[in-house]
Amino acid sequence: MSQQRFGSHSWCGPARCTLGLPIFLPWLACAPPASAGEARKPNIVWIWADNLAYGDLGVYGNRQIKTPVIDRLAERGVRLTQYYIAHTVCSPSRAALLTGRQPFRVGIVDVLRPDGPSGLPADEITLAEALRAQGYATAAVGKWHLGDRREFLPLQHGFDSYLGLPYSMDMLPTLLYRDNDIVDELAGDKVQDVTERLTEYAINFVAANKARPFFLYFSHTIPHPPLNLPAECRTPGRSIYADAIEYLDRHVGRLLDALAHHGLTDKTLVVFTSDNGPMGKYGDTGGLRGRIRDSYEGGLRVPFVASWPGKLPAGKVIDTPAIAYDAFPTLVRLAGGEVPKDRVYDGQDIWPVLCGKGGFKRLKPFVWVYLDNVTALRYARWKFHVARRDKPLPSPELYDLNADPQEAHPVNDQHPKIVKQLQKMAREFQADVPKVWSLQYPVRDPVKQKGGVRRK
Repeated sequence: MSQQRFGSHSWCGPARCTLGLPIFLPWLACAPPASAGEARKPNIVWIWADNLAYGDLGVYGNRQIKTPVIDRLAERGVRLTQYYIAHTVCSPSRAALLTGRQPFRVGIVDVLRPDGPSGLPADEITLAEALRAQGYATAAVGKWHLGDRREFLPLQHGFDSYLGLPYSMDMLPTLLYRDNDIVDELAGDKVQDVTERLTEYAINFVAANKARPFFLYFSHTIPHPPLNLPAECRTPGRSIYADAIEYLDRHVGRLLDALAHHGLTDKTLVVFTSDNGPMGKYGDTGGLRGRIRDSYEGGLRVPFVASWPGKLPAGKVIDTPAIAYDAFPTLVRLAGGEVPKDRVYDGQDIWPVLCGKGGFKRLKPFVWVYLDNVTALRYARWKFHVARRDKPLPSPELYDLNADPQEAHPVNDQHPKIVKQLQKMAREFQADVPKVWSLQYPVRDPVKQKGGVRRK
């Protein structure tokens, strides 16, 4: 099982680019591996797609897009059918994953823009910091989007090394950072090659740290628009979005093959998921209502596949709801650490759910906040909407997700006691949400529009 090959011999053509990095790699200078007498802690590889929709993968029912690598990952591991991100847009969603906390607790409540004055605060404890304290080598690869000033970059938040972009592909200039420094501005073929360059870096990190536990946080830039793929990876007459997902799938296969090559498959927990629902006209939500920025299921529910041979059951489909801020307590405890006691954490350790052993009881509802407004709650089978983005709804909407995951038929009249109960929960949670004050700030780079979005 551990030697199963995932990637193909080609990922649309021969390699065209090299990293242009010096031979010395920073993570080689990290702490030595555990002694032979110690039980090795699991490697953790978290792979994030950018704006991948719930129904975009074959294993989630897509018949037009072929994702054999991720499908096989699900076959040998577990697949969650009700996994949620913690916010409807990428910066707060990423903040919640890395800190285990509601985005408003971190102070990131909307998409961060280039040259913005804010980012991930220094006093937040990230998953990388918590795992590094347990002896892990750590690397961030790909899209960061938690602030582009030096104090907000990955090396200041627990990562030993970084290669990636500070924000989305629709924001100019398209800069490539290595650690704390800009090493390239991507345009033309360089934009087309970015996924390949990031994958090569991730593969090198795995090779350099094969003798010790490592945490690889790999956040792909695709399928977030605008999409730029190598010409040989395009299919005439087909959407670039579909081609991009298949291209992503092949590069996930390259990374999984690297794990197998070094004998690490059985020592590694691999997670593949997405940061929020789709944007624009592309993206298959599998019939779920809503898209990016919506608190309906199509904006919040995303794929989640996890594999760790021998530790997670093969081919198991899990219907128990889970949410992104569950990752922090789950992974920290899996690595032998403890969740800090000095701050509020919103998630729970869901390892009993993933491995199928032991009981699990959700202690708190899932709550989504847009800017400073509670928009929706998930409590047991119920989904309760009180606002649409920053506008309160004229009247709340209650849905029974067991019977109506498309959120097409409100059931307020049938369940007035549930409505009253969830209204009370929403009001109580809203009382703890701080007021958001909008910030207007200049952008320094003349290539950018106000707000930093790429010019057409």
